[in-house]
Amino acid sequence: MKKTLFLSILIFICSSLIFSQATSGKVKMRGYVYDMDTGKPIPGVKIKLYSIRAQSFHNITPVTDEKGHWKSLFMRGGKWYIDFNKVGYAPRKIAVSYNFVNGKYYAFFKGNKFESLTVKMKKMEGPALAGDVVKEIEKANALLAEKKTKKALNSFLAIQKKNSDVEGIEIVNLYIGNCYSLLSKFEKAIEFYMKAIQKYPKHKGLILSIANSYSNLKQMDKALEWFGKLSDEDITNPDSLYNIGVNYYNTMKYQKAVKYFEKAVELKNDFAEAYFQLGMTYVAMNKISEALKVLKKSMELDPDSPNYQTAKELVKAFSK
Repeated sequence: MKKTLFLSILIFICSSLIFSQATSGKVKMRGYVYDMDTGKPIPGVKIKLYSIRAQSFHNITPVTDEKGHWKSLFMRGGKWYIDFNKVGYAPRKIAVSYNFVNGKYYAFFKGNKFESLTVKMKKMEGPALAGDVVKEIEKANALLAEKKTKKALNSFLAIQKKNSDVEGIEIVNLYIGNCYSLLSKFEKAIEFYMKAIQKYPKHKGLILSIANSYSNLKQMDKALEWFGKLSDEDITNPDSLYNIGVNYYNTMKYQKAVKYFEKAVELKNDFAEAYFQLGMTYVAMNKISEALKVLKKSMELDPDSPNYQTAKELVKAFSK
């Protein structure tokens, strides 16, 4: 008889962090995090703060309280990336600028001014795992944070073998697939993602991983087939949005490509490659003024890009 599972699994891979003391200032960051479906506050959400100006993470990670509230004081102004992570929820990443207006700092998010940020997180579909299994998975993910991908892969394989009689252990195939993906072994990654999707056919994280793997293999039809199983609201990762845009661009579906490139740069407005590809798409659509604007932006963001010379020549040609 299989064991029953109780706690939610961690379904995202932690990024390696570089901490710094160089983020001090006069900004008071604060906000609330709510469940997207129920509207209830979410306690225990970890907030990772990355300063673009300092090029470093803040050395303290705030955590939401029972009211979903978090704060971080004495921060510097300017642009920040803020990551919201909690076991069992899809991670969120937003770009916020803290600017001094009329004697006070405000958060500017998507063109609007806020004193306090409100963020909603989507509860993820999938199994619930017992606490000891969750801890083993988190340890393996910690190896990924240290960029020890092969060791992490071996750990996940061992977890899977050790807990083979546990109901829901099939989800570990997702982590194994992620390891192979990080090793650029995308066909192998798909093999394990497919094992997991048989058990959890509506798992959005798995669907997205499969789509991205096919995209990396340049198998555009299959990539778009899997991306098509998701709504636009389900796809919040700029790289995934970029991949979809590239697939539509390569199949000459420029109107659709534009939508995804625009969303990618909205979420990650220093995404030079996405700006360049958006410009190329505008060129294909004969929208020259729009193309000039974003091609110049891509050049400004990454003067060392292999796309720089192409962008420069296009800007020069269309400016005449």
